Amino acid sequence: MHSHFPIVFAILCLICTSCHKGPAFTVLEKEQRSGYSIERIEYAPDAEAFLLIPDSPGPHPAILALHDHGARFDIGKEKLARPLSTAPEHIQKSALQWSEKYFDGRFFADSLAASGFVVLVPDALYWGSRSTPNAGRWSELTFGGGDKEEIRKLKEEVYEGQKDVENFAKRILSDDSLCVEILKGLPEVDPQRIGCFGFSMGAHRAWLLAARCPEISCGAAVCWMTTLAAYDGNNASDLSMRIPELREQYDFPDIAAFLAPRPFLFIAGSDDPLFPADSVEKAFATMHRHYGESDALETEFFPMGHHCGGAVQERVAEFLSLRLEPVAQ
Repeated sequence: MHSHFPIVFAILCLICTSCHKGPAFTVLEKEQRSGYSIERIEYAPDAEAFLLIPDSPGPHPAILALHDHGARFDIGKEKLARPLSTAPEHIQKSALQWSEKYFDGRFFADSLAASGFVVLVPDALYWGSRSTPNAGRWSELTFGGGDKEEIRKLKEEVYEGQKDVENFAKRILSDDSLCVEILKGLPEVDPQRIGCFGFSMGAHRAWLLAARCPEISCGAAVCWMTTLAAYDGNNASDLSMRIPELREQYDFPDIAAFLAPRPFLFIAGSDDPLFPADSVEKAFATMHRHYGESDALETEFFPMGHHCGGAVQERVAEFLSLRLEPVAQ
């Protein structure tokens, strides 16, 4: 199995990275926060990310933080990092609502930066800075008291537009790989200590990226693991994650064969309606078989639904700190 999976990834990257000329980026604006700064950067044409850098001397360990899907397209990076004070009011409100709904009111990227990690949070294709005018209009109406029927139609139009994006999931993977290269090139970062994190679709992005990039030394994935047999691949959100070449050859938990022996934490909700516990348990069992006797793979259930609340964030931060050892602030 090991001999074929990297070849598939190599082919995918040839398909979708030819447009990238390197890891250069432009700082668009910067804001100082308590113990760290946050920069809004452009890392590819019309593609933005937040870069959070601790104030203390580096080099620091780094985390590539990957946002979820959630059918919320007006924000991407703002789901994990608090928006800059210059952001439009509807973006501020959208991010705060999302944080309260799924993250117990916390912005996890900010917490990681405050604890000593450099954190890069990119907008995936079709989210945030890379969303469509319809997504922006949806946000303005949703958080400005607009017509509900118009709001509904705008979201449907966003989904319809995604169907026409060629190599959608491959392009997201390519961009995430580029972000690893950006982190490796930062003077504030120790390139030997780069990890990744994601929730929901972000979790899928995280473990797929780690399989693609050996530079990812560890990672944490929250609320995205199951078996192909239990998965509804016809749902609209799957457009951003579906790579047919991989689905035809591998089950989701087989990803563990290409993560091992690197440390990885997978967390699931015992009451998650999107990923029922019995299918997750089967997937976890397969993953542990791939890791063998190694204790580098950690799989856990939390008493929750599809959520990444404070207790989960603390567990992930503990895991990443143990594996990457940030400098105390």
